[in-house]
Amino acid sequence: MTNTKQIRKSRLKQTSFGVSHFRRRLAHNDALLQNSILGLVTGAAAALVIIAFRSLFEIPLGHLLPGGTAESFESLTPFWYFFLPVIGGLIIGLWLMLFTPENRKTGVTHVMDRMAYHQGKMPFKNALVQFIGGALGVLTGQSGGREGPAVHLGAGAGSQIGRIFHLPNNSLRLLVGCGTAGAIAASFNTPMAGVIFAMEVVMLEYSIIGFTPVIIASVSATLLHNTLYGAEMAFMAPEMSMVNMQEMPLILGYGVILGAMAALFTKTLTSMHHFSAQPVLIRMLVAGTFTGTLAYFVPQVMGMGSDSILMAIQGQYAIGLLIALALAKLFTTATSVGLGMPIGVIGPTLVMGACAGSALGYISTFVIDGPTSSAGFYAMLGMGAMMSAVLQAPLAAIIALMELTHNPSIILPGMATIIIANISSRYVFKQDSVFVELLRKQGLDYQSNPISQALNHQGVVSLMHDDISHHYDNDIRGYQAAIARGCNWLLIKNQEHDKVDYILHAHQILVEDSTTSLIGAAQHPTHTFGLCSCKSTLKEAWDLCKEHDYTQLLITDIDGSIMGVLPAQEILQYAQKD
Repeated sequence: MTNTKQIRKSRLKQTSFGVSHFRRRLAHNDALLQNSILGLVTGAAAALVIIAFRSLFEIPLGHLLPGGTAESFESLTPFWYFFLPVIGGLIIGLWLMLFTPENRKTGVTHVMDRMAYHQGKMPFKNALVQFIGGALGVLTGQSGGREGPAVHLGAGAGSQIGRIFHLPNNSLRLLVGCGTAGAIAASFNTPMAGVIFAMEVVMLEYSIIGFTPVIIASVSATLLHNTLYGAEMAFMAPEMSMVNMQEMPLILGYGVILGAMAALFTKTLTSMHHFSAQPVLIRMLVAGTFTGTLAYFVPQVMGMGSDSILMAIQGQYAIGLLIALALAKLFTTATSVGLGMPIGVIGPTLVMGACAGSALGYISTFVIDGPTSSAGFYAMLGMGAMMSAVLQAPLAAIIALMELTHNPSIILPGMATIIIANISSRYVFKQDSVFVELLRKQGLDYQSNPISQALNHQGVVSLMHDDISHHYDNDIRGYQAAIARGCNWLLIKNQEHDKVDYILHAHQILVEDSTTSLIGAAQHPTHTFGLCSCKSTLKEAWDLCKEHDYTQLLITDIDGSIMGVLPAQEILQYAQKD
Protein backbone atom coordinates (compact mmCIF):
# COMPACT_ATOMS: atom_id res chain seq x y z
CA MET A 1 0.00 0.00 0.00
CA THR A 2 2.82 2.33 0.88
CA ASN A 3 4.56 1.60 -2.40
CA THR A 4 1.32 2.38 -4.32
CA LYS A 5 1.01 5.75 -2.58
CA GLN A 6 4.63 6.54 -3.29
CA ILE A 7 4.17 5.65 -6.97
CA ARG A 8 1.08 7.86 -7.19
CA LYS A 9 2.91 10.74 -5.54
CA SER A 10 5.85 10.24 -7.88
CA ARG A 11 3.59 10.27 -10.95
CA LEU A 12 1.72 13.33 -9.67
CA LYS A 13 5.03 15.11 -9.12
CA GLN A 14 6.22 14.17 -12.62
CA THR A 15 2.94 15.38 -14.14
CA SER A 16 3.15 18.63 -12.20
CA PHE A 17 6.73 19.11 -13.34
CA GLY A 18 5.73 18.38 -16.93
CA VAL A 19 2.90 20.95 -16.89
CA SER A 20 5.15 23.48 -15.18
CA HIS A 21 7.90 22.92 -17.75
CA PHE A 22 5.38 23.24 -20.60
CA ARG A 23 4.06 26.48 -19.10
CA ARG A 24 7.53 27.93 -18.59
CA ARG A 25 8.55 27.00 -22.13
CA LEU A 26 5.61 28.97 -23.48
CA ALA A 27 7.09 32.17 -22.05
CA HIS A 28 9.78 32.04 -24.73
CA ASN A 29 9.12 33.43 -28.19
CA ASP A 30 10.44 30.30 -29.90
CA ALA A 31 8.05 27.78 -28.27
CA LEU A 32 6.70 26.73 -31.66
CA LEU A 33 5.94 23.10 -30.79
CA GLN A 34 4.07 23.96 -27.60
CA ASN A 35 2.10 26.75 -29.27
CA SER A 36 1.24 24.47 -32.18
CA ILE A 37 -0.27 21.93 -29.79
CA LEU A 38 -2.33 24.69 -28.22
CA GLY A 39 -3.38 25.88 -31.68
CA LEU A 40 -4.72 22.41 -32.48
CA VAL A 41 -6.72 22.26 -29.25
CA THR A 42 -8.01 25.82 -29.59
CA GLY A 43 -9.13 25.31 -33.19
CA ALA A 44 -11.14 22.24 -32.21
CA ALA A 45 -12.66 24.04 -29.21
CA ALA A 46 -13.59 27.06 -31.35
CA ALA A 47 -15.27 24.81 -33.94
CA LEU A 48 -17.34 23.05 -31.26
CA VAL A 49 -18.47 26.38 -29.83
CA ILE A 50 -19.42 27.69 -33.29
CA ILE A 51 -21.33 24.49 -34.09
CA ALA A 52 -23.28 24.85 -30.84
CA PHE A 53 -23.93 28.53 -31.61
CA ARG A 54 -25.18 27.80 -35.13
CA SER A 55 -27.40 24.98 -33.91
CA LEU A 56 -29.05 27.36 -31.46
CA PHE A 57 -30.69 29.32 -34.29
CA GLU A 58 -30.43 27.19 -37.44
CA ILE A 59 -32.41 24.22 -36.08
CA PRO A 60 -35.37 26.33 -34.83
CA LEU A 61 -35.44 28.51 -37.95
CA GLY A 62 -35.36 25.46 -40.21
CA HIS A 63 -38.56 24.23 -38.55
CA LEU A 64 -40.31 27.54 -38.01
CA LEU A 65 -39.76 29.46 -41.26
CA PRO A 66 -42.10 28.53 -44.12
CA GLY A 67 -39.19 28.17 -46.55
CA GLY A 68 -37.55 25.50 -44.40
CA THR A 69 -34.14 27.23 -44.17
CA ALA A 70 -32.56 29.63 -41.71
CA GLU A 71 -32.57 32.37 -44.38
CA SER A 72 -36.14 32.27 -45.71
CA PHE A 73 -37.53 35.23 -43.78
CA GLU A 74 -38.99 36.54 -47.07
CA SER A 75 -41.52 33.69 -46.97
CA LEU A 76 -43.15 35.16 -43.84
CA THR A 77 -46.22 37.36 -44.03
CA PRO A 78 -45.80 41.17 -44.02
CA PHE A 79 -47.11 41.25 -40.45
CA TRP A 80 -44.02 39.38 -39.27
CA TYR A 81 -41.66 41.45 -41.42
CA PHE A 82 -42.28 44.28 -38.98
CA PHE A 83 -43.15 42.63 -35.67
CA LEU A 84 -40.54 39.85 -35.56
CA PRO A 85 -37.56 42.28 -35.37
CA VAL A 86 -39.49 44.45 -32.88
CA ILE A 87 -40.23 41.49 -30.62
CA GLY A 88 -36.63 40.41 -31.03
CA GLY A 89 -35.40 43.84 -29.97
CA LEU A 90 -37.57 43.62 -26.85
CA ILE A 91 -36.28 40.15 -25.92
CA ILE A 92 -32.64 41.08 -26.57
CA GLY A 93 -33.06 44.25 -24.53
CA LEU A 94 -34.47 42.29 -21.59
CA TRP A 95 -31.60 39.80 -21.87
CA LEU A 96 -28.98 42.56 -21.88
CA MET A 97 -30.60 44.23 -18.86
CA LEU A 98 -29.50 41.24 -16.78
CA PHE A 99 -25.86 42.31 -17.19
CA THR A 100 -23.73 45.34 -16.42
CA PRO A 101 -22.69 47.68 -19.27
CA GLU A 102 -19.18 46.25 -19.10
CA ASN A 103 -20.47 42.70 -19.58
CA ARG A 104 -22.62 43.76 -22.56
CA LYS A 105 -19.56 44.46 -24.71
CA THR A 106 -19.41 41.90 -27.49
CA GLY A 107 -18.13 41.20 -30.98
CA VAL A 108 -14.85 41.81 -32.74
CA THR A 109 -14.42 45.22 -31.12
CA HIS A 110 -14.55 43.61 -27.69
CA VAL A 111 -11.92 41.05 -28.73
CA MET A 112 -9.62 43.82 -29.96
CA ASP A 113 -10.15 45.77 -26.73
CA ARG A 114 -9.21 42.75 -24.61
CA MET A 115 -6.16 42.12 -26.77
CA ALA A 116 -4.93 45.70 -26.55
CA TYR A 117 -5.59 46.41 -22.89
CA HIS A 118 -6.10 43.08 -21.09
CA GLN A 119 -3.61 40.69 -22.68
CA GLY A 120 -6.40 38.61 -24.24
CA LYS A 121 -8.19 37.85 -20.96
CA MET A 122 -11.83 37.59 -22.02
CA PRO A 123 -14.59 37.46 -19.37
CA PHE A 124 -16.96 34.50 -19.51
CA LYS A 125 -20.04 36.69 -18.92
CA ASN A 126 -19.40 38.67 -22.12
CA ALA A 127 -19.15 35.42 -24.06
CA LEU A 128 -22.44 34.26 -22.53
CA VAL A 129 -24.10 37.55 -23.53
CA GLN A 130 -22.73 37.08 -27.05
CA PHE A 131 -23.78 33.43 -27.32
CA ILE A 132 -27.42 34.00 -26.34
CA GLY A 133 -27.75 37.55 -27.66
CA GLY A 134 -26.23 36.72 -31.04
CA ALA A 135 -28.51 33.70 -31.45
CA LEU A 136 -31.58 35.77 -30.50
CA GLY A 137 -30.56 38.39 -33.07
CA VAL A 138 -30.42 35.86 -35.89
CA LEU A 139 -33.57 34.04 -34.69
CA THR A 140 -35.64 37.23 -34.78
CA GLY A 141 -34.51 38.41 -38.19
CA GLN A 142 -32.21 41.26 -37.15
CA SER A 143 -30.01 42.61 -39.94
CA GLY A 144 -26.70 41.11 -38.84
CA GLY A 145 -24.35 38.21 -39.34
CA ARG A 146 -23.10 35.33 -37.24
CA GLU A 147 -19.42 35.96 -38.01
CA GLY A 148 -18.84 38.76 -35.48
CA PRO A 149 -20.37 36.73 -32.64
CA ALA A 150 -18.42 33.71 -33.89
CA VAL A 151 -15.12 35.62 -33.62
CA HIS A 152 -15.97 36.62 -30.05
CA LEU A 153 -16.93 33.06 -29.11
CA GLY A 154 -13.89 31.49 -30.80
CA ALA A 155 -11.52 34.00 -29.22
CA GLY A 156 -13.25 33.47 -25.87
CA ALA A 157 -12.74 29.71 -26.17
CA GLY A 158 -9.00 30.24 -26.72
CA SER A 159 -8.79 32.66 -23.80
CA GLN A 160 -10.60 30.30 -21.44
CA ILE A 161 -8.25 27.43 -22.34
CA GLY A 162 -5.28 29.63 -21.51
CA ARG A 163 -6.76 30.79 -18.22
CA ILE A 164 -7.83 27.30 -17.09
CA PHE A 165 -4.27 26.02 -17.50
CA HIS A 166 -2.69 29.23 -16.14
CA LEU A 167 -0.72 29.81 -19.35
CA PRO A 168 1.47 32.93 -19.68
CA ASN A 169 -0.17 35.98 -21.21
CA ASN A 170 1.95 35.95 -24.35
CA SER A 171 0.43 32.52 -25.12
CA LEU A 172 -3.01 33.77 -24.12
CA ARG A 173 -2.82 36.43 -26.82
CA LEU A 174 -1.85 33.82 -29.38
CA LEU A 175 -4.73 31.56 -28.32
CA VAL A 176 -7.17 34.42 -28.91
CA GLY A 177 -5.78 34.68 -32.45
CA CYS A 178 -6.11 30.91 -32.88
CA GLY A 179 -9.72 31.02 -31.68
CA THR A 180 -10.48 33.89 -34.04
CA ALA A 181 -9.06 32.02 -37.02
CA GLY A 182 -10.92 28.85 -36.08
CA ALA A 183 -14.20 30.76 -35.74
CA ILE A 184 -13.94 32.45 -39.16
CA ALA A 185 -12.85 29.19 -40.78
CA ALA A 186 -15.74 27.25 -39.24
CA SER A 187 -18.30 29.96 -40.08
CA PHE A 188 -17.43 30.44 -43.76
CA ASN A 189 -15.51 27.21 -44.46
CA THR A 190 -12.61 29.47 -45.41
CA PRO A 191 -9.47 28.34 -43.53
CA MET A 192 -7.09 30.72 -45.32
CA ALA A 193 -9.32 33.75 -44.74
CA GLY A 194 -9.59 32.78 -41.07
CA VAL A 195 -5.81 32.89 -40.70
CA ILE A 196 -5.40 36.22 -42.48
CA PHE A 197 -8.33 37.82 -40.64
CA ALA A 198 -6.86 36.82 -37.27
CA MET A 199 -3.40 38.15 -38.16
CA GLU A 200 -4.48 41.28 -40.05
CA VAL A 201 -7.46 42.49 -38.00
CA VAL A 202 -7.10 41.12 -34.44
CA MET A 203 -3.40 40.42 -33.83
CA LEU A 204 -2.01 43.12 -36.16
CA GLU A 205 1.14 41.15 -36.91
CA TYR A 206 2.70 38.52 -39.15
CA SER A 207 5.30 36.20 -37.67
CA ILE A 208 6.32 32.55 -37.99
CA ILE A 209 5.65 31.87 -34.32
CA GLY A 210 2.18 33.33 -34.78
CA PHE A 211 1.34 31.99 -38.23
CA THR A 212 1.97 28.32 -37.53
CA PRO A 213 -0.35 27.83 -34.52
CA VAL A 214 -3.03 30.01 -36.13
CA ILE A 215 -2.89 27.95 -39.34
CA ILE A 216 -3.16 24.73 -37.34
CA ALA A 217 -6.14 26.14 -35.44
CA SER A 218 -7.85 27.17 -38.67
CA VAL A 219 -7.30 23.78 -40.30
CA SER A 220 -8.45 21.80 -37.25
CA ALA A 221 -11.57 23.96 -36.91
CA THR A 222 -12.43 23.52 -40.59
CA LEU A 223 -11.91 19.76 -40.48
CA LEU A 224 -14.08 19.35 -37.39
CA HIS A 225 -16.77 21.62 -38.81
CA ASN A 226 -16.78 19.79 -42.15
CA THR A 227 -16.98 16.44 -40.40
CA LEU A 228 -20.28 17.46 -38.83
CA TYR A 229 -21.72 19.83 -41.44
CA GLY A 230 -20.02 18.59 -44.58
CA ALA A 231 -17.73 20.68 -46.78
CA GLU A 232 -20.52 23.14 -47.54
CA MET A 233 -19.82 26.64 -48.76
CA ALA A 234 -21.74 29.71 -47.65
CA PHE A 235 -22.96 29.87 -51.25
CA MET A 236 -21.96 28.30 -54.55
CA ALA A 237 -20.92 30.96 -57.05
CA PRO A 238 -20.89 30.08 -60.76
CA GLU A 239 -17.69 30.35 -62.78
CA MET A 240 -17.34 33.92 -64.12
CA SER A 241 -14.57 36.07 -65.54
CA MET A 242 -14.00 39.55 -66.94
CA VAL A 243 -15.18 39.64 -70.55
CA ASN A 244 -13.78 42.95 -71.78
CA MET A 245 -10.56 44.73 -70.69
CA GLN A 246 -12.35 48.03 -71.37
CA GLU A 247 -14.21 47.36 -68.14
CA MET A 248 -11.08 47.84 -66.05
CA PRO A 249 -11.26 51.68 -65.78
CA LEU A 250 -14.92 51.34 -64.88
CA ILE A 251 -14.11 48.73 -62.24
CA LEU A 252 -11.58 51.10 -60.67
CA GLY A 253 -14.21 53.82 -60.58
CA TYR A 254 -16.63 51.44 -58.93
CA GLY A 255 -13.99 50.86 -56.27
CA VAL A 256 -14.31 54.52 -55.28
CA ILE A 257 -18.11 54.21 -55.08
CA LEU A 258 -17.86 51.10 -52.92
CA GLY A 259 -15.28 52.83 -50.73
CA ALA A 260 -17.74 55.69 -50.24
CA MET A 261 -20.45 53.21 -49.27
CA ALA A 262 -18.11 51.58 -46.77
CA ALA A 263 -17.26 54.97 -45.27
CA LEU A 264 -20.97 55.82 -45.01
CA PHE A 265 -21.59 52.52 -43.22
CA THR A 266 -18.75 53.10 -40.75
CA LYS A 267 -19.76 56.71 -40.12
CA THR A 268 -23.40 55.77 -39.56
CA LEU A 269 -22.47 52.95 -37.19
CA THR A 270 -20.05 55.00 -35.09
CA SER A 271 -22.46 57.96 -34.91
CA MET A 272 -24.88 55.70 -33.02
CA HIS A 273 -22.35 55.69 -30.17
CA HIS A 274 -23.79 59.06 -29.09
CA PHE A 275 -26.81 57.14 -27.78
CA SER A 276 -24.78 54.61 -25.76
CA ALA A 277 -25.82 56.28 -22.49
CA GLN A 278 -29.51 55.60 -23.17
CA PRO A 279 -31.21 52.63 -21.48
CA VAL A 280 -30.33 49.41 -23.26
CA LEU A 281 -33.96 48.29 -23.57
CA ILE A 282 -34.85 51.51 -25.39
CA ARG A 283 -31.88 51.14 -27.72
CA MET A 284 -32.78 47.55 -28.62
CA LEU A 285 -36.42 48.46 -29.24
CA VAL A 286 -35.35 51.34 -31.50
CA ALA A 287 -33.00 49.03 -33.43
CA GLY A 288 -35.67 46.35 -33.80
CA THR A 289 -38.33 48.86 -34.85
CA PHE A 290 -36.04 50.46 -37.43
CA THR A 291 -35.18 47.05 -38.89
CA GLY A 292 -38.84 46.01 -38.90
CA THR A 293 -39.90 49.20 -40.66
CA LEU A 294 -37.42 48.75 -43.50
CA ALA A 295 -38.08 45.00 -43.62
CA TYR A 296 -41.76 45.72 -44.26
CA PHE A 297 -40.73 47.26 -47.59
CA VAL A 298 -37.55 45.25 -48.26
CA PRO A 299 -37.97 41.90 -46.45
CA GLN A 300 -34.67 40.61 -47.84
CA VAL A 301 -32.93 42.84 -45.28
CA MET A 302 -33.83 40.37 -42.53
CA GLY A 303 -31.35 37.77 -41.35
CA MET A 304 -27.76 37.15 -42.37
CA GLY A 305 -28.41 37.43 -46.12
CA SER A 306 -26.37 34.61 -47.69
CA ASP A 307 -29.39 33.77 -49.86
CA SER A 308 -29.50 37.37 -51.09
CA ILE A 309 -25.80 37.18 -51.99
CA LEU A 310 -26.46 34.15 -54.16
CA MET A 311 -29.48 35.79 -55.80
CA ALA A 312 -27.41 38.89 -56.59
CA ILE A 313 -24.62 36.78 -58.09
CA GLN A 314 -27.06 34.80 -60.17
CA GLY A 315 -28.64 38.02 -61.46
CA GLN A 316 -32.10 37.24 -60.10
CA TYR A 317 -32.65 40.67 -58.54
CA ALA A 318 -33.69 43.72 -60.56
CA ILE A 319 -31.52 46.82 -60.28
CA GLY A 320 -34.11 48.66 -58.17
CA LEU A 321 -34.24 45.90 -55.57
CA LEU A 322 -30.45 45.64 -55.55
CA ILE A 323 -30.03 49.32 -54.73
CA ALA A 324 -32.84 49.25 -52.16
CA LEU A 325 -31.43 46.15 -50.44
CA ALA A 326 -27.86 47.50 -50.39
CA LEU A 327 -28.96 50.74 -48.73
CA ALA A 328 -31.45 49.06 -46.39
CA LYS A 329 -28.83 46.56 -45.25
CA LEU A 330 -26.33 49.38 -44.75
CA PHE A 331 -28.54 51.48 -42.49
CA THR A 332 -30.25 48.68 -40.56
CA THR A 333 -27.00 46.92 -39.73
CA ALA A 334 -25.17 50.15 -38.89
CA THR A 335 -28.02 51.32 -36.66
CA SER A 336 -28.49 48.00 -34.88
CA VAL A 337 -24.82 47.30 -34.21
CA GLY A 338 -24.15 50.94 -33.36
CA LEU A 339 -26.90 50.84 -30.73
CA GLY A 340 -25.29 47.80 -29.13
CA MET A 341 -27.14 44.82 -30.56
CA PRO A 342 -24.87 41.72 -30.26
CA ILE A 343 -24.82 40.84 -33.97
CA GLY A 344 -22.04 40.92 -36.57
CA VAL A 345 -21.13 43.22 -39.47
CA ILE A 346 -18.95 40.96 -41.63
CA GLY A 347 -21.79 39.05 -43.31
CA PRO A 348 -23.83 42.21 -43.99
CA THR A 349 -20.84 43.87 -45.68
CA LEU A 350 -20.81 40.97 -48.15
CA VAL A 351 -24.54 41.45 -48.81
CA MET A 352 -24.12 45.20 -49.31
CA GLY A 353 -21.17 44.66 -51.61
CA ALA A 354 -22.87 41.94 -53.65
CA CYS A 355 -26.01 44.01 -54.20
CA ALA A 356 -24.17 47.25 -54.93
CA GLY A 357 -21.71 45.48 -57.22
CA SER A 358 -24.48 43.69 -59.11
CA ALA A 359 -26.32 47.00 -59.60
CA LEU A 360 -23.14 48.60 -60.94
CA GLY A 361 -22.78 45.62 -63.27
CA TYR A 362 -26.15 46.39 -64.79
CA ILE A 363 -25.07 50.01 -65.25
CA SER A 364 -21.92 48.86 -67.05
CA THR A 365 -23.99 47.43 -69.88
CA PHE A 366 -25.17 50.95 -70.68
CA VAL A 367 -21.76 52.60 -70.31
CA ILE A 368 -19.55 50.23 -72.33
CA ASP A 369 -20.11 49.76 -76.03
CA GLY A 370 -19.55 46.04 -76.42
CA PRO A 371 -19.79 42.85 -74.38
CA THR A 372 -19.52 43.21 -70.62
CA SER A 373 -19.14 40.87 -67.70
CA SER A 374 -22.27 39.62 -65.99
CA ALA A 375 -23.83 41.42 -63.06
CA GLY A 376 -22.83 38.42 -60.93
CA PHE A 377 -19.16 39.04 -61.69
CA TYR A 378 -19.51 42.61 -60.42
CA ALA A 379 -21.37 41.32 -57.38
CA MET A 380 -18.35 39.23 -56.41
CA LEU A 381 -16.07 42.23 -56.84
CA GLY A 382 -18.38 44.29 -54.66
CA MET A 383 -18.27 41.69 -51.88
CA GLY A 384 -14.51 41.84 -51.61
CA ALA A 385 -14.38 45.63 -51.93
CA MET A 386 -16.95 46.27 -49.19
CA MET A 387 -15.43 43.76 -46.80
CA SER A 388 -11.97 45.21 -47.31
CA ALA A 389 -13.02 48.85 -47.00
CA VAL A 390 -15.19 48.35 -43.91
CA LEU A 391 -12.66 46.18 -42.09
CA GLN A 392 -9.56 47.81 -43.61
CA ALA A 393 -8.30 44.29 -44.26
CA PRO A 394 -7.41 44.02 -47.96
CA LEU A 395 -5.49 40.76 -47.75
CA ALA A 396 -8.24 39.03 -45.75
CA ALA A 397 -10.80 40.27 -48.27
CA ILE A 398 -8.82 38.99 -51.26
CA ILE A 399 -8.34 35.55 -49.68
CA ALA A 400 -12.00 35.38 -48.62
CA LEU A 401 -13.10 36.30 -52.14
CA MET A 402 -10.99 33.52 -53.61
CA GLU A 403 -12.20 30.91 -51.12
CA LEU A 404 -15.86 31.91 -51.28
CA THR A 405 -16.07 31.96 -55.08
CA HIS A 406 -13.49 29.28 -56.01
CA ASN A 407 -12.84 31.47 -59.04
CA PRO A 408 -9.20 32.28 -59.92
CA SER A 409 -10.39 34.65 -62.67
CA ILE A 410 -11.61 37.03 -59.98
CA ILE A 411 -8.15 37.67 -58.52
CA LEU A 412 -6.84 40.48 -60.77
CA PRO A 413 -9.97 42.66 -60.98
CA GLY A 414 -10.76 41.74 -57.36
CA MET A 415 -7.40 43.01 -56.13
CA ALA A 416 -7.79 46.25 -58.08
CA THR A 417 -11.31 46.93 -56.77
CA ILE A 418 -10.39 46.00 -53.20
CA ILE A 419 -7.35 48.27 -53.07
CA ILE A 420 -9.17 51.24 -54.61
CA ALA A 421 -12.10 50.83 -52.22
CA ASN A 422 -9.72 50.48 -49.29
CA ILE A 423 -7.74 53.61 -50.18
CA SER A 424 -10.89 55.61 -50.91
CA SER A 425 -12.55 54.79 -47.62
CA ARG A 426 -9.44 55.42 -45.55
CA TYR A 427 -7.77 58.41 -47.21
CA VAL A 428 -10.50 60.11 -49.23
CA PHE A 429 -13.37 59.67 -46.79
CA LYS A 430 -11.17 59.48 -43.63
CA GLN A 431 -12.61 56.28 -42.16
CA ASP A 432 -10.45 53.61 -40.55
CA SER A 433 -11.62 50.06 -39.83
CA VAL A 434 -15.12 50.06 -38.34
CA PHE A 435 -13.74 48.22 -35.31
CA VAL A 436 -10.93 50.72 -34.75
CA GLU A 437 -13.34 53.64 -35.17
CA LEU A 438 -15.63 52.09 -32.55
CA LEU A 439 -12.71 51.71 -30.14
CA ARG A 440 -11.80 55.36 -30.66
CA LYS A 441 -15.35 56.37 -29.87
CA GLN A 442 -14.90 54.55 -26.57
CA GLY A 443 -11.70 56.51 -25.89
CA LEU A 444 -9.41 53.56 -26.70
CA ASP A 445 -6.58 53.16 -29.18
CA TYR A 446 -5.53 50.05 -31.07
CA GLN A 447 -2.17 51.00 -32.50
CA SER A 448 0.79 48.76 -31.85
CA ASN A 449 4.47 49.57 -32.27
CA PRO A 450 7.23 47.03 -32.98
CA ILE A 451 8.76 47.29 -29.49
CA SER A 452 5.43 46.61 -27.79
CA GLN A 453 4.82 43.67 -30.10
CA ALA A 454 8.25 42.21 -29.32
CA LEU A 455 7.69 42.55 -25.57
CA ASN A 456 4.22 41.03 -25.82
CA HIS A 457 5.62 37.97 -27.61
CA GLN A 458 7.67 36.87 -24.63
CA GLY A 459 6.87 36.11 -21.02
CA VAL A 460 8.82 37.27 -17.98
CA VAL A 461 9.98 33.72 -17.20
CA SER A 462 12.08 33.76 -20.38
CA LEU A 463 14.42 36.45 -18.95
CA MET A 464 14.00 35.64 -15.28
CA HIS A 465 16.98 34.64 -13.11
CA ASP A 466 15.96 31.61 -11.06
CA ASP A 467 19.33 31.21 -9.24
CA ILE A 468 17.91 32.76 -6.07
CA SER A 469 18.42 32.10 -2.39
CA HIS A 470 16.39 33.35 0.61
CA HIS A 471 18.25 34.76 3.64
CA TYR A 472 17.89 36.91 6.73
CA ASP A 473 20.17 39.90 7.14
CA ASN A 474 22.58 38.13 9.53
CA ASP A 475 22.86 34.92 7.49
CA ILE A 476 26.49 35.38 6.36
CA ARG A 477 27.34 31.68 6.34
CA GLY A 478 24.15 30.84 4.47
CA TYR A 479 25.07 33.46 1.87
CA GLN A 480 28.49 31.92 1.35
CA ALA A 481 26.96 28.44 0.98
CA ALA A 482 24.41 29.80 -1.53
CA ILE A 483 27.15 31.38 -3.63
CA ALA A 484 28.99 28.06 -3.63
CA ARG A 485 25.81 26.41 -4.98
CA GLY A 486 25.67 28.94 -7.84
CA CYS A 487 22.92 31.18 -6.43
CA ASN A 488 23.83 34.71 -7.49
CA TRP A 489 20.67 36.49 -6.33
CA LEU A 490 19.91 36.90 -2.63
CA LEU A 491 16.50 37.79 -1.30
CA ILE A 492 17.01 39.39 2.13
CA LYS A 493 14.02 38.98 4.45
CA ASN A 494 12.95 40.73 7.60
CA GLN A 495 12.73 38.30 10.54
CA GLU A 496 9.66 40.02 11.96
CA HIS A 497 7.33 39.84 8.95
CA ASP A 498 9.30 37.28 6.88
CA LYS A 499 8.95 39.34 3.70
CA VAL A 500 11.66 40.32 1.23
CA ASP A 501 13.14 43.74 1.99
CA TYR A 502 16.14 43.78 -0.34
CA ILE A 503 17.37 42.07 -3.51
CA LEU A 504 21.14 41.64 -3.73
CA HIS A 505 23.39 40.27 -6.42
CA ALA A 506 26.55 38.39 -5.43
CA HIS A 507 28.88 41.06 -6.89
CA GLN A 508 27.26 43.69 -4.63
CA ILE A 509 28.47 42.01 -1.43
CA LEU A 510 31.95 42.43 0.05
CA VAL A 511 32.19 40.25 3.19
CA GLU A 512 34.93 41.14 5.68
CA ASP A 513 35.88 39.50 9.00
CA SER A 514 33.98 42.12 10.96
CA THR A 515 30.88 41.90 8.77
CA THR A 516 27.75 40.70 10.59
CA SER A 517 25.10 42.02 8.22
CA LEU A 518 24.52 41.27 4.54
CA ILE A 519 23.00 44.69 4.01
CA GLY A 520 26.03 46.26 5.67
CA ALA A 521 28.29 44.37 3.28
CA ALA A 522 26.23 45.27 0.25
CA GLN A 523 27.02 48.05 -2.19
CA HIS A 524 23.85 49.85 -3.31
CA PRO A 525 21.28 47.32 -2.02
CA THR A 526 18.13 47.20 -4.11
CA HIS A 527 14.86 47.88 -2.33
CA THR A 528 12.86 49.44 -5.18
CA PHE A 529 11.26 46.26 -6.45
CA GLY A 530 7.79 44.87 -7.00
CA LEU A 531 5.98 41.61 -7.53
CA CYS A 532 5.06 40.38 -11.01
CA SER A 533 3.10 37.26 -11.98
CA CYS A 534 4.91 34.56 -13.95
CA LYS A 535 2.07 34.78 -16.51
CA SER A 536 2.91 38.40 -17.39
CA THR A 537 4.49 39.43 -20.65
CA LEU A 538 7.65 41.52 -20.80
CA LYS A 539 5.44 44.42 -21.89
CA GLU A 540 3.39 44.15 -18.70
CA ALA A 541 6.55 43.89 -16.63
CA TRP A 542 8.09 46.95 -18.28
CA ASP A 543 4.90 48.97 -17.79
CA LEU A 544 4.91 47.95 -14.12
CA CYS A 545 8.52 49.09 -13.73
CA LYS A 546 7.84 52.43 -15.40
CA GLU A 547 4.71 53.09 -13.38
CA HIS A 548 6.33 52.47 -9.98
CA ASP A 549 10.02 53.16 -10.77
CA TYR A 550 10.99 49.59 -9.94
CA THR A 551 14.54 48.54 -10.73
CA GLN A 552 13.86 44.84 -10.05
CA LEU A 553 10.88 42.53 -10.20
CA LEU A 554 10.26 39.41 -8.14
CA ILE A 555 8.51 36.87 -10.38
CA THR A 556 5.83 34.91 -8.52
CA ASP A 557 4.48 31.48 -9.42
CA ILE A 558 0.74 30.77 -9.71
CA ASP A 559 0.74 29.72 -6.03
CA GLY A 560 2.34 33.01 -4.95
CA SER A 561 5.82 31.65 -4.27
CA ILE A 562 8.83 33.54 -5.64
CA MET A 563 10.37 31.96 -8.73
CA GLY A 564 13.10 34.40 -9.63
CA VAL A 565 14.35 37.93 -10.23
CA LEU A 566 14.03 40.11 -13.33
CA PRO A 567 16.00 43.39 -13.51
CA ALA A 568 14.19 46.18 -15.35
CA GLN A 569 17.39 47.03 -17.22
CA GLU A 570 17.40 43.60 -18.86
CA ILE A 571 13.88 44.13 -20.20
CA LEU A 572 15.03 47.39 -21.77
CA GLN A 573 18.10 45.73 -23.24
CA TYR A 574 15.94 42.99 -24.76
CA ALA A 575 13.61 45.54 -26.34
CA GLN A 576 16.50 47.54 -27.81
CA LYS A 577 18.19 44.41 -29.11
CA ASP A 578 15.00 43.16 -30.74
